[in-house]
Amino acid sequence: MAAFLLSVSLTGQNSSTAYSRFGIGRLYSNNNLLTMGMGGATYASRSNYFVNPFNPASYTVFDSTSFVFDAAMQGKLTTLKTSTSSGKVNDAGLAYITMGFPVTKWWKSSLGIMPYSSVNYQIEIDSIFENLGKVRYGYAGSGGLNKAYIGNAFLPFKNLSVGFNFSYIFGTLNRDRTVFYPDSSNHFSSRITNSTIVRNMYLDFGLQYHTLLKNGLQVNAGLVFSPNQSLNSTRDFLAVTYYHDYTKNLDVNMDTAVYESGVDGKTVIPMLFGGGLSVGRANRWSIASDFQYQDWTEFKAFGISDSLRKSFRISLGGQYKPSPLDVGKYWKRINYRAGVRFEKSFLELRNQSLNEIGISFGVSLPMKKSRSTVNLSFETGTFGTTDNQLIKENFFRFTIGAALSERWFLKRKYD
Repeated sequence: MAAFLLSVSLTGQNSSTAYSRFGIGRLYSNNNLLTMGMGGATYASRSNYFVNPFNPASYTVFDSTSFVFDAAMQGKLTTLKTSTSSGKVNDAGLAYITMGFPVTKWWKSSLGIMPYSSVNYQIEIDSIFENLGKVRYGYAGSGGLNKAYIGNAFLPFKNLSVGFNFSYIFGTLNRDRTVFYPDSSNHFSSRITNSTIVRNMYLDFGLQYHTLLKNGLQVNAGLVFSPNQSLNSTRDFLAVTYYHDYTKNLDVNMDTAVYESGVDGKTVIPMLFGGGLSVGRANRWSIASDFQYQDWTEFKAFGISDSLRKSFRISLGGQYKPSPLDVGKYWKRINYRAGVRFEKSFLELRNQSLNEIGISFGVSLPMKKSRSTVNLSFETGTFGTTDNQLIKENFFRFTIGAALSERWFLKRKYD
């Protein structure tokens, strides 16, 4: 019987997360800077000063004279740990660029672009077998998907908003697998390269009920829904075998085993359903909660399912502004936020469900003589586990951006 030894090498300089090798990669959070500091409670969120593309019904909150530009950058510091080793990862990039504006008094719109998923990893697994020596398995991936959208929202009845986003998802997912024999030049090594281009339209829908109670409380309830959708995809697949010349440190005698180019297929994104509720007082405080569910067992790429599971997320957060008016001491005009979230991811590996827990904080810093704000959010949390030789991620995420709210559609009057 073969003696088996497993060790994982984490090359943190070039990797983001080993778990992005599954499905379409690691999904980005569905929240903006307003809700990032509130645990990601998004679906009931409505604000004149932010764009919330994750429930398109929220666009009706823009007044008939406003234009909102909302953009942010995000960084993430991660420590990756196994039971035997550790490594560090630093990532930074665009969080989103969005804008919202009125079309008529009853029709509001938004457009923007943001990342949808990320594939970025490089890991090695060494196994030692009797009579064979060391076998090194390599896994590497890069790329990801982005989403550009244009959304519309309408107010068909008092206190009820409906909306939809018409999006275009695009990007390339690259994944490589290698089997290498470091102790021997008498065995063929192999490499498989799989590159998938995804480009297709995507629809999601939103509903919000918003009312002001007699005691002055604002109550918002939101629902979102994205149906099961098949995205057009094209795949290039290459499998080769080769010898490794250790004297020259070169791959030689390479032979193509399988080559497929421009193969058309579908990438199936499963249905998503979510809901949220918020209660508060205008320009003073609010408490919000969210729930999201997605059945990733329905995911398929070119007719092949992945080892994914059903996922859900629960978020709870709040915000507080000491002064309801934009006057007085500066610290009283700052909006302070805090929240917590729990997410059961779509990954279950070696009989272990991989869960994510995050605690977040945020502030909105008002600009002088303006409705615009500079916004910061911070989140610390964990994802995964070191049990059963898996990888645990301890992360710190920070986001900085600005929401510029201006009045663009005023009719000028002259005496």
